[in-house]
Amino acid sequence: MELIAPVSEANLAPSNSNSAALECKGIRSTRDFPADLTALSREQIEHHYQAMRNSHASLTRSRSQLQRRSRELTVARERFLETLRGYEGRLMTLGQEKAEALRIAQDMHRELEAFEDKQQALDGILQELDAAKEEAGYWSIFSITRLIERMRRLLRGGSEG
Repeated sequence: MELIAPVSEANLAPSNSNSAALECKGIRSTRDFPADLTALSREQIEHHYQAMRNSHASLTRSRSQLQRRSRELTVARERFLETLRGYEGRLMTLGQEKAEALRIAQDMHRELEAFEDKQQALDGILQELDAAKEEAGYWSIFSITRLIERMRRLLRGGSEG
């Protein structure tokens, strides 16, 4: 394995430093640079040194950009997860409220059914009372008293019984 890059005219830096900077842009592998500098001229060493600096600077910028983007993505992910947790909490609250509303509606329905049952029982008792008023005698008074007692029990919350 050859660690020393061949020295050619293309590797030599021109005397103009601007063109050398343009020539050495980008990230380069370490294999592009010679391991042994003894066979190189001063200009070649300076050229390779400048290329290494440019490569290192480019690599450092890329690494910094990667770290910045990684931090931004981490923050964005955390914000997303917080939003998701917020939605989850809201959904749980809505579910609990919906369950509570359903329970209240069921209770109201039972109360309405009980009210309707009582109303029908009272209507029945009133009809029996009207019929008992038409009759005369002791059994009529006994029947009316019994009906009034049933009505009282019903109005107090008991069953018609």
